[in-house]
Amino acid sequence: MILRRIIEHVKAQNWTAVAIDFFIVVFGVFIGIQVSNWNEARAQRAELNQQLISFRIELQENRAHFAQYRAELVEQMDDVLVLRSAFRSATPALADDEINARLLNIQRIKTFAPELTALDELRDTGGLRRLSGEDIRAAISVWERSLANVNRNYADGLRQRDNVMNPYMMEHIAYGPLLEQSYIVGEGVGVSEFQNDYRALAGSRELDNQLAYRYGITGSTVFSLDELDQETSQLIDALGEWEAQR
Repeated sequence: MILRRIIEHVKAQNWTAVAIDFFIVVFGVFIGIQVSNWNEARAQRAELNQQLISFRIELQENRAHFAQYRAELVEQMDDVLVLRSAFRSATPALADDEINARLLNIQRIKTFAPELTALDELRDTGGLRRLSGEDIRAAISVWERSLANVNRNYADGLRQRDNVMNPYMMEHIAYGPLLEQSYIVGEGVGVSEFQNDYRALAGSRELDNQLAYRYGITGSTVFSLDELDQETSQLIDALGEWEAQR
């Protein structure tokens, strides 16, 4: 209809009417674009807010994983302390089976695998980029650095176990008696014909080094994990405040 009117005004050389109709068309297109941009921005804000809510819930669930992982690490540290104390004694107060079980436990690497689906979605959809300059983005960055510290300690512990501790145990320790104490395969592995000479192990500086290093790397992981848990709590609070302001 507008186009037909413009053509009629041009034929009639009514330039004022042509200008008015042209302005109406341009203004209508401009308003349409602005409304579309506003709707898109509103949809992006709604998506971002929902993603941050999901991230907060994910963080709350991860704290339970952190607590369980920490408890397992502390148990390993306790095993190291008990073993080193027993090996220092002239007559160890531990039964052979208990020594085997504790050696097996400190050789395990507990899995650290927090859920990061909501964070990955924030990153993949550009949500973190849209938060640039916001205090909440700075808080997420601090949290990510704390997470990286735990992952680094986890990787260090895994490498030490695989590259140093396992080769040592395969050469100097009868592993069969240890595996007999496993709650997973202990009943099916059978009885080993080889046994460990714990007096010889007690006098081994190399074994003491292995135990001491294991204690150190595990303690470092616990320290990093405590920092991560504290940052997680603070980030959960920051996300809650963000939601309250929206």
